[in-house]
Order: sequence, then C-alpha cells, then structure tokens
Amino acid sequence: MMQASAAVKLREPHDGHVLSRVAIRDLLQPFDSLPGAFYIVKDRLSRVVAISPEAVKRMGYQHAGEVLGKLPADYLPPDLAEKFRDDDQWVMERGIPRLGMVEMWFNPQGGRDWISTNKYPLRSPDGEVVGIIGILQNLDIREKRFAHLGPVGDAADHIRSHLGEPLMVGDIARRTGFSERQLQRNFRKVFGQTIQQYIIASRIHAAVGDLTTGGLRISEISLKYGFSDQSAFSNCFKRLTGQSPHAYRLRVLAER
Repeated sequence: MMQASAAVKLREPHDGHVLSRVAIRDLLQPFDSLPGAFYIVKDRLSRVVAISPEAVKRMGYQHAGEVLGKLPADYLPPDLAEKFRDDDQWVMERGIPRLGMVEMWFNPQGGRDWISTNKYPLRSPDGEVVGIIGILQNLDIREKRFAHLGPVGDAADHIRSHLGEPLMVGDIARRTGFSERQLQRNFRKVFGQTIQQYIIASRIHAAVGDLTTGGLRISEISLKYGFSDQSAFSNCFKRLTGQSPHAYRLRVLAER
C-alpha cells in the first residue's frame, strides 16, 4: 500500500501530460477505518491508482501493488470487469456521479455478495475529468428490503422472494404498475443491470449458501433456484464467479 504522503499522478491518456497530482491517500485515508466501506480510485483509462486495504483483501490479493496500474480485466472475473469498466466510463464521459448502485462484488470471505456503490468523477484543477473515485459499502440484502426504492424496490424484493419459481419480466412489471420498458429502464438506473441479470445474480448468490454448507447435491441446488438443469446452473455460476460450483464448494470447504 502506498504511504499516506504519496501523491498519485493522473495522466491524460493521449499525450501523457500530467494533469494533476492528488494526495489521494491523504484524502481517503479515513475510509480505511470506517467499517464496511472501502474505495478504489482509477485514472481516465480505468487503471487503479489507489485502493483501500479492505478492497485488496476482498479481491484475494495480499497487497495493493498487485492491483495498482491494472485495468479491471487484469484483476476481476470477466463479468465484473466488463460491468465496472462500463460504469467507470459512464461517469467519466458524462462528468456526473452515479449514486446508489446495488451490484455484486466480494464479501470479507472473498465470495460474491451485494454492495452499494457510489462513483464520482475526479477532476483536474482546470475542471477536466481525469479519473474516478468509487466508494463501496456492504449491503446485506438477505436482511435489507428495498421498498424505499418504490416500484423498482418492490420488483427486486419480489424476485428475491421467488428465486425458485419462473420469473418473467412482464409479470414483474404488472405487479409494479410499470410497463416492461419503464421498469427495465428504472431498474437499470438503480441496480446497474437488467432485470434478467439481477435474477441470475440473485439466484447464484442464494445458491452460494447451499454450496458452502454441503448439504445438497449441485443438481438439487440447480433446481431449487430455478435453473432448468445442472448444466445451466454451472454455466451461469462460472460466468459470474470464474469457477465451477464444484470447484467453489471444494475451495470453501477446504478453507474451513
């Protein structure tokens, strides 16, 4: 991890001109001692220039040097890397924050879990966007409900309460009073993903609990959470976590 007094250079991606020198560690150091909150700072190309110790640990690395200077694709599974880089570019291209996103990341044990993310553009002294600051916080959706989010929250709660049943966007939209198009648009604004993506991510997240207890066969877990068969479950699980359900189960049980 960089020393607190270290300054970080953020460079313009085309000509390499140094736009600013920001004592990012000094600015964000209070987050290191704030329970459940951590940060990642990136330059205009989404390369990591500062990261909190907790974020490093959750991604499975030993120290910040393993992540600094790297793109999301270099240190995250493909599905997370693509989504986080898209979010980064959205904020930097528009120059406005993106707040209250609910998305998958890593829990303290290194498994997938839900977090709340706020992303803010980082500007040079002359006002040019040169990077981004992401503030991430724990969000335990197994206890938290989203009714305060209105129809979008109602849709999310309904999905998580019926993971083992067929879930059609049209049916969910009718429950909220929105059209499918309205619900999809508003859902993506809040959760940063489509309803279909949220359904799959929620099913995988719920299935992780059963995989780690070892009580059910993988084929039984597949059917329990609404997948047509074990193959469909395994494909989705590997796409989201980077490993098969069997490999994930063996790793977690071996670490206990």
